[in-house]
Parts: sequence; C-alpha cells; structure tokens
Amino acid sequence: FPLKVAGGVAGGAVAVAAIVVAVVLTLPRDPEPEPPVVAVPPPAATVAPTPVATPTPDPDRAITVSAGLQHTCVLRASGEVVCWGNNDAGQTDAPDGTFRSISAGSTHTCVLRASGEVVCWGNNDAGQLDAPAGAFRSVSAGMTHTCALRESGEAVCWGDNGEGQTDAPAGIFRSVVAGAEHTCAVRESGEAVCWGRDILTTAAEERCGASGQANQECIDGLRAEMAMPAGPVRSISAGVYACAVRESGEIVCWGHAHPNLTDAPAGVFRSVSTSGDHSCALQESGEVVCWGFNQFGQTDAPAGMFRSVNAGGRHSCAVRESGEVFCWGGQEFGKFPAGMFRSVTAGVTHSCALSASGEVACWGSNEYEFGQTISPAGTFQSVSAGGLLTCALQESGEVVCWGRNEFGQRDAPTGAFTSVSVGAASHACALRDSGQLVCWGNNEFGQRDAPAGTFRSVSAGGHTCALRESGEIACWGDNEFGQTDAPAGTFASVSAGSAHACALRESGELVCWGNNEFGQTDVPAGSFQSVSAGGIHTCAIRQSGEGVCWGGNERGQAEAPTGRFRSISAGLIHTCALRESGDIACWGTETAAARVPPDLR
Repeated sequence: FPLKVAGGVAGGAVAVAAIVVAVVLTLPRDPEPEPPVVAVPPPAATVAPTPVATPTPDPDRAITVSAGLQHTCVLRASGEVVCWGNNDAGQTDAPDGTFRSISAGSTHTCVLRASGEVVCWGNNDAGQLDAPAGAFRSVSAGMTHTCALRESGEAVCWGDNGEGQTDAPAGIFRSVVAGAEHTCAVRESGEAVCWGRDILTTAAEERCGASGQANQECIDGLRAEMAMPAGPVRSISAGVYACAVRESGEIVCWGHAHPNLTDAPAGVFRSVSTSGDHSCALQESGEVVCWGFNQFGQTDAPAGMFRSVNAGGRHSCAVRESGEVFCWGGQEFGKFPAGMFRSVTAGVTHSCALSASGEVACWGSNEYEFGQTISPAGTFQSVSAGGLLTCALQESGEVVCWGRNEFGQRDAPTGAFTSVSVGAASHACALRDSGQLVCWGNNEFGQRDAPAGTFRSVSAGGHTCALRESGEIACWGDNEFGQTDAPAGTFASVSAGSAHACALRESGELVCWGNNEFGQTDVPAGSFQSVSAGGIHTCAIRQSGEGVCWGGNERGQAEAPTGRFRSISAGLIHTCALRESGDIACWGTETAAARVPPDLR
C-alpha cells in the first residue's frame, strides 16, 4: 500500500525496413482515402540521432527509440539497448555493451558503440550485417542494406545492391539514411542527394497507370512534378519514399504515387521519420504529428511533449521528455514487452504495476468484487495500491481511483496533482501542483486531516506522513504506537506503514519509529537509497541496489531475493520490487498479490 510516492518510496508487395528517427505531430486531417490499388510496402530505416547527454540521467530512461518493420529498439541513458517484437531473424537479440545510437531496419538491427564501431545483428541474407571496420558517426539499417557515416564524413553502404542503393557517392556528408531500396544523405552544404531505386519514376508510373495514362509523356510530367525539392535541408528520412526538413523547419516529401503520403502538414518541425505507408514528425513545440494511411492507428499520435519520434512498419514510437517510450498503432510487434515496467506497488491483498508504455496492470485478490484489480484503460504517470482500493495519476495530472468506496475513498478530488498514495486505512492522499495536500476517504483516526503547508511527497499507510518543503516530516492519524511522532531533522523521503513509519535522511541513513512488535523498526546497518514501510515489515534498497527487508516474516515477505533493484514496495504480508532490468519480483508465500501473472513476467 505505501506505494511509490514522490520522494523515492516504493512504490508491413516488398518487405521494407523501418525508419529510425523522426518526430511526429498530431493534427486533425481529412479522413484518409482507402489505400491505393498498388500495394504499399512497409517502411525503411532512418538513423537514430546520437543521444545528447543530460545531467545525471536516470540510466533506465530512454534516449531514443527506433521502430523497425516488426520490431522496436530503445537506447537507454546507460547506453544499454533493449529490443522487442518479431524475432524470426534474431533482430531483437541485442548484444551486451554500451552504445551511442540504434537503428532498427526491416529484419536486422545496427548500433554504434562508444568507440565508433558498427555492430549489426539479425537477418544477413544480403550481407547487411557485414559492417566494414573503422570508426563511424552514425549508422542506418534499411530493408536489406545498411549505411553509415565515417568520422571523416564519408558515406559507406553494404548489403543488397540490386538497385544501386549501396553505391554511395563521394563527398562529405552530415547524415545518411538507408531506405527500402534507395538511400538518401545530406551533404555538408545542406544539399540532399539520393541513390538506388528511382522512386520518382516508380511513383510516376504507378500514378499514370492507375489513371489509364501509362505513356511516357504522363510519366515524365509527373516525375518532374514530384521531383526532390531544391534547396538546403537540415535532415532527411528514407522509407519507401522520402521526406526532409528544410532549414526553415518546413517538411517536404517526394517519391510516392499517393499524395496522402507526400502531402506533409504545414508548420515548423525539428525532425521527420518516414516509413512505408506513413510518416511522423516532431514539431518545434515538442508535439508529434503523423500522416499517411492509418489502418492500424499508426498515425494516431498521442498528446504531450516528446524529444524524438520514429515511424515503423505498422506502428510508431516516440520518447517523451521524461524519457518514457510510448508506441501506438499495430501493437502485435510495437508494444513494450512484458517485463518492462516503470514501477510496482504492493497493497493489502493486491498489487499493481505501471508498464513502460504507461498502462496499469493489477493482480491478486479482488474479494468482495470491489474491483480493485480491474484497472481502467489509458496511460498513467503513477499508480498506488492500498486496502481494496487503487488510485492512479493520469497523464493530465488528474487522479482516478477504483475499488472499495464505503468511505468515499474512490471519489478522488478534481484538479491536477503530482503524486497519489493509497493507504491501508480506507483513505488516500494526493499532492497538488501547488504543494498542498488533499486527503479523502475514511477519517476514523484523523488520517485525512492533512496539515497546512507545502509538501514534497506524501505516503498513506494506516496513518499518513508527508515530507514538507523544508525536508521536515509531518505525520497524522492513529498514534497508538507513536507512529505519528516523527523525528526531528530533515529527510529525503518518508514512508508510512500500518503502524510504523520510516524515513531516509539525505546521508542515506534510515530512521524508523512506531510499532516494533516484529522488529519492523530495527533498521540494519548501512546506507540506503529508498525505503518502504509495510504491514509488520519494512524493506529498503541499499546504495548498492541490493534489496533488504526486516520485521514480520510469517509469509516470507521479508525474504528479499538477490539482485539489484530500482524500487521496492512493502505491502501488508507481501513485497514487490522492480529489478534494474525492469522486471517485477514479488515474494510472500500463499499470497495472490505476490503471484505475478505470467503475461507480466
């Protein structure tokens, strides 16, 4: 129940490749026409930009995402690469190590090591994995070929060359992108140049044929009309067709028979990503907009601010400013895999977890049919499981609760909040943007009588504790065991259990107080990074990442497994934690809440 609270407490005729980096927007458009008679191949790859370092990044946050034909890969701040989706050619079997950039193609994937070496894995039927030696700036995996930019700025390509797509011209380039059967690059002057399959002639022939005018005059006329625009560009993306961002921020697209794909939206953009049947771009504002065919929902970009976007085969993915990855469209291969979670929370008789895509999944007992494990659709920022009640913070900042409601504990107040915590005593509390606290539900012991002032975080257990802006702790509610008698001093976080509480000092020292019948306040020696007070036990994560629990252990709830963890949440008689890999681990025998469903493992 003490959940993760703000402060650190637990809580797609031709198979084509995918495009790697493009940013998308979401503007209302006229309903898209039915797909043309001519089959539209899937996507081709673009290159993921070299990530820009940020101060003290969370190592598990995503830096960039690359959506392939039927698989997706993410580069984390730690340099680790994680891939998921179709793995029929081994394209998701990422190697160990740290990397600078990632590019998911049709059925293969390539990365750039910190040393500049290119490493590729997956399908190699055309030699697309056989990267040349040397140091490179960037790499782009296409359908059946791969291209990279040397440190000198020269472009080199390898793999399938049936259309001349690997015959890179001489010169110095800023960037290079491998598409389906063609390749595009931007010279140092800003000039865009493409080689390989003549996508303009192909598009003109298809459009003229569809109109019953399959003659050379029609083809030549349309080819000139659809030609690659002149003038310098900032960046370029090659799929089955191509798009570029001009120096002005305007997007121009060319090389496809269907105008629904090449009619780019107006506006100023940072980047664009082109696939086989849709494109996405990132506006200067950080919003994403997508266009093209939408038979799988691949152009239904979500609202919010993003740092990058990438159009894949039947899906699209983007990285939020917060470092979280969000994918939409055909989800059979674009969805985050089970075992990729942001947080987990242990309640009284149930547990919940927040997936990397923001969805909530709950399991355990649903006794009395209150529905505490039946989570609503949508995406959320955080979730908290308590006593027969669950609450989650929506992307908008609003709180939504489900489960038991005899004290009105399901009736969350309106407004925007930054965190929410559900207690074991049929109440919940949330922190407004202003720093003020609001509590609701049962008030038998005064547990919802929040004091005045501004706070950093709140934790609801059998009583309630919160961390003031000053770092001091305030606790209120049932005080039978002195659990609201918070110690003096300043702290980094606080967690309220059933009848005891614990707090973490800035130094890493832990302090616990209240009921100690089972030794739940007997803190072991050492320095810690987070703590969670449960029913009659307490758990914490050491500075090393190791989990440790103490106190009541009649159900094995204090027997923490080995390994390194990001967060930990002590429930009534079970415990759950999030491993560094993003997997969930729960323990506490004979407890449904501790049995993680197979589809979440």
